[in-house]
Amino acid sequence: MLAWIASTFSSPLVHSLTLFAIFKILSHAKIKPTFFNYLSIVPLLWLLICSMTYPSVLLIKHLEDKYPVVPLQSEEWRKTEAIVVLACNYFEDNNLPFVSRWPNCSLQRNLHAALMYREHPMPIFLAGNILGSTDKYSQARHNKSFFEQMGVDSADIFIVPKGVNTETEVKALASILNGRHVSLVTSASHLPRAVFYFEENNIQVLPIPVEHLSKKNVKPVVGLPNAASLYRSERAIHEYLGLIYQQYIR
Repeated sequence: MLAWIASTFSSPLVHSLTLFAIFKILSHAKIKPTFFNYLSIVPLLWLLICSMTYPSVLLIKHLEDKYPVVPLQSEEWRKTEAIVVLACNYFEDNNLPFVSRWPNCSLQRNLHAALMYREHPMPIFLAGNILGSTDKYSQARHNKSFFEQMGVDSADIFIVPKGVNTETEVKALASILNGRHVSLVTSASHLPRAVFYFEENNIQVLPIPVEHLSKKNVKPVVGLPNAASLYRSERAIHEYLGLIYQQYIR
């Protein structure tokens, strides 16, 4: 239930317009109507801020910059014992081209891990249960097929078809990765939350950030509101809510 609420209300469109509607309703009540009428402007201003390029970049950049980029040529990740790739999603639609079945988060995570394997083969561990209500196969199985398509030896791919979010994926992997040192490939903004879960389960990780939604060097820019910035803000807010849950609620 909490995961559904976080996913739904991460969107600035959803939570801003919801608050606007609530404050407008309260402005017609007998208690401080003028105050709530003025307060209803705040969520609209927040929506505007979230839809602008520079503020949305600043919102997610703090998360994405926590761990440095690890180049493929680096010797650092070669010292780890395995590569772990967290699941994102997959569209079970054989009418689509193979590459179109993968959202950007999955495509970047898997492709980078495949490139790592090409540079230095090592075991790849994948988790993730069936996510979609109409899906037939687990995310782990779909991701395995991706790596096989990329030329990874099937004997080097280990799947655990369990877990519907990061916390449960890590728990599913913990029994086989406990005490080991692994390279963890996932979205840059997702790493702060993911690393905590792995370390909590006695798995030492080298964070490998991919799918950056902000550049390393950014300068203030002025532009019109846009959908890309709204999406960037939504991703950041989702992670901040996840961190709050992780640290204070569960």
